[in-house]
Amino acid sequence: MKLPQQPVIWCVLIVCLTLLIFTYLTRSRLCEVRLKDGNREVAATLAYESGK
Repeated sequence: MKLPQQPVIWCVLIVCLTLLIFTYLTRSRLCEVRLKDGNREVAATLAYESGK
């Protein structure tokens, strides 16, 4: 049984928006994510510039 594509797209969109809102509420910056595990730390930073 194959599901229609439209509901799948809406489900993915809702999950992505939920993750973005959760990240925005729990972190001070959306452009930086830091994961700490013992002595290791991984940081992912989004660099962007304005087109103006």
